[in-house]
Amino acid sequence: MRNMRKTILASGLLAFVSQTSAQIASVCPTNDVCFGLNIPEATASSGNGDIFFQISAPSDYGWVALGQGVQMGGSNMFVVYTSGDGNNVTLSPRTTSGHSPPDFNSDAQVTLLEGSGVTNGKMVANVRCSNCNAWADSSADFKVDKGDWIYAYQPSGGPKNSDDQSANINQHESAEAFSWSYASAKGGNSVNPLLNAAPSGSGSGGGSATGCVPRPTGAAATATATETDKSDDDDVSSTQQGRPTNFPYDQRPSWATASPTGRPWAPPNKNRRQEKRQEIKYCDEVSTAQFRPSGASSHQKMVVAHGILAALAFVILFPAGAIAIRLGSFRGAIWFHAAFQGFAFVVYIIAFGLGAYLANELSLLDSSHPSIGIAVFVLLIFQPILGFLHHSFFKKYHRRTVWSHAHLWLGRFVITLGIVNGGLGFDLAEERGSGSRAGKIAYAVIASIVWLGWVVAAVIGERRRTRTQNHPPKYSESPYGEETVLSEIPHPQNGHYGPK
Repeated sequence: MRNMRKTILASGLLAFVSQTSAQIASVCPTNDVCFGLNIPEATASSGNGDIFFQISAPSDYGWVALGQGVQMGGSNMFVVYTSGDGNNVTLSPRTTSGHSPPDFNSDAQVTLLEGSGVTNGKMVANVRCSNCNAWADSSADFKVDKGDWIYAYQPSGGPKNSDDQSANINQHESAEAFSWSYASAKGGNSVNPLLNAAPSGSGSGGGSATGCVPRPTGAAATATATETDKSDDDDVSSTQQGRPTNFPYDQRPSWATASPTGRPWAPPNKNRRQEKRQEIKYCDEVSTAQFRPSGASSHQKMVVAHGILAALAFVILFPAGAIAIRLGSFRGAIWFHAAFQGFAFVVYIIAFGLGAYLANELSLLDSSHPSIGIAVFVLLIFQPILGFLHHSFFKKYHRRTVWSHAHLWLGRFVITLGIVNGGLGFDLAEERGSGSRAGKIAYAVIASIVWLGWVVAAVIGERRRTRTQNHPPKYSESPYGEETVLSEIPHPQNGHYGPK
């Protein structure tokens, strides 16, 4: 028994050493989609040179992609889909400068290596990239401890089955930016370090995370669970425990390549068996633990907060305040309007601050959404000033002045622009993999209804104003709901009362 354990321990250590020497860092966003990375020693020392990466996903997916960068625009992407015969894979390096679909990048120096293809329901691409340290819009330094990457995939629509590297691809259903730690990726000088790194996930039969054990499936999982629950007493033979010892090393089941855990001399008990289960390092657990979206917890919360506050300001508050002043006929409506719009502006100031921080952190200041957001913020600063001038001169002249028209039309323009920019924000979030198509559709529907209601309110308000000019009541309403006694209104000129 002790000799058998020594053999298993030695085998486990050998398996660990064989995997760590390959220096493959794995991340698996799901059980079915995994990526592996190796940075050879020479590249890690100089900061540039060849790198190797593996992309794997179910073969019935439309496509899967890995890219360098923090967002789709300007990233160095590598899209993989099944080839024309369905038995191999097509590697398509691509790039894009904005929200448009990515185009084939003929400048990429990439090579599909041995081990690529479609096997057991998985499409796998083992890739060597010789110029991934620099591309059209950015660069990467492999001497550092981590790098910015993105992934995306489309599980719907069936396999692509195309040999065309420029084939059209449907928009992704899932995507994310993440920070990839290079600690376990650096080292070695193999011409194909990915050859023996089986992709993790269901149907793969293996895992590529360093120093881990593939999780048993099917009968092997049942057998492993049964053996873990059995006594570990030294007097029990390996045959009694159901662990044959006559198979070669490369055919050993997963439990045979793992280092024994716990103390061999300790008495068997339930707690000890539980410790054994917990101390086994399975590949899917390691891969999931290694996947850390870039600033996911803080940045994602800030993105959500920014979107909610900005939408609240431009889809709810600003239009509601404008509708109130158009249709309201109560005394003091002007002060309600001023206070309501002031509160909406404060909400947008918070949203703008969050957005400006995110745009600066993620290098998005040259994108259309933050650029328009800045313009909207600047224009909104002038609105209360113009509103004050409009109100002051209207009280003095009982008619609209140039300040009135400037305030009215700037407000209409800014609210409309803010609503449109919200849609562009959803586009940007979707491009970066953190947006929701359903959320974008819901925003578009609600914003459209509110905008149309606001326009209708403006038309009704103008018609009321026209009728008031032609048939003034006992109290004449100003555009801000102020009531003025008729005796205070100048005599009609050409049959029309102010305001004009």
